[in-house]
Amino acid sequence: MSGVGFEAPLPVRLLMLTDLGFRISENCTYINGSCRKSLFFSVGGFPISFAAEINCYTASKIRNLILFGDSYTDEGRLLYIINSGGATPLPGTVIPHANVTAAGSYSWPYYASRILGAATYNYAVGGATCSNEITLRYLDEASGLEYPDVIGYEVSAFKADIAYASTTPNTTFLQDRTPENSVYALWIGTNDLGVSGFLLDQQTAGKTIKDFINCAWDLFDEVYSTGGRQFVLFTQAPLEKAPLYTAPEYGGAGDVNYWPNKTAYDTIMYEDKILEYTTAANTIFEYGVPFQLLVQKRWPGASFIILDVHQIILDIIKAPENYLDAPANVTGYYSECSPLSPTGCGVADNPPSNFLWYDSLHPSSRTHEVFGLEFAKALKGKSAYAIYYS
Repeated sequence: MSGVGFEAPLPVRLLMLTDLGFRISENCTYINGSCRKSLFFSVGGFPISFAAEINCYTASKIRNLILFGDSYTDEGRLLYIINSGGATPLPGTVIPHANVTAAGSYSWPYYASRILGAATYNYAVGGATCSNEITLRYLDEASGLEYPDVIGYEVSAFKADIAYASTTPNTTFLQDRTPENSVYALWIGTNDLGVSGFLLDQQTAGKTIKDFINCAWDLFDEVYSTGGRQFVLFTQAPLEKAPLYTAPEYGGAGDVNYWPNKTAYDTIMYEDKILEYTTAANTIFEYGVPFQLLVQKRWPGASFIILDVHQIILDIIKAPENYLDAPANVTGYYSECSPLSPTGCGVADNPPSNFLWYDSLHPSSRTHEVFGLEFAKALKGKSAYAIYYS
């Protein structure tokens, strides 16, 4: 049973609840060909606006993965923009899976789409934040070229593609998109909360983490307006474990390309701060999804999965031999770019499959394999890292 903190088997848990005076009613709906049973509770005649779900999935067929986010999801859109001198892809442009990503090779959308047999429409842009009105980043500060953000650019690109698909004859692009066969996923926050954002007070004056959270809800508003009904929200990674944010005293990186003057700061304090920010965001996501969906009824008829990539990474750290090639390394990283190095970037002697982290900030392709597997399992109702709401 997802969303309820009982560890007993299901019949025992239901008996425990009824013994406490709860009345339980069941509702079974079918989403994407999968049965989802919801249990609604009331006590003393008063309903409780909460649904705990039992997955009773049958084999399902997801045909489209429509993705939004930053470098943790981008498969080449940022590279396209850079190579085109800042121009964004025209409507109808397919950004194919690529083995040149921030992960060093293929990233999680590639692995997930292979397992699911689904087409991917990937709008994520490396370096993106949720909104440039909250945390503005420049791709080229001299020219004033901003990083494309989620709510300003990525959503608009998706809607432009919908318009293209609806007006272009004989195209297969985005033609088979229904509420039942399409899943929309958002993984954002690494840049918003990190050195480019809240961590070093780079956010717009007066903006808070609440604004960042509201931006995530706004993304799902936009997608819902286009007919999207199946949503996945990724939690924040445990960034305090990334070498970029771990204090050098605890084995973290020193001055690196993403934070050239890191050692000028109280790195222990900033490691604690990034832990605080990611924990706050994850907690708000955890409580916010059921509140927005079930209490506020913000997206009627929609379903939600929260995918806990935060815990996935912690589990890799706890038992790396189960995920990485030997000798497993969960504190170092494969590729290092130091601002003090005369040769620029270098790589470790061991292959990247040994590493949790590809560089000081980005998980390796091997780690992304795990993300992709758990994402696919989540859509089939079989991931221990997924919480389901509908």
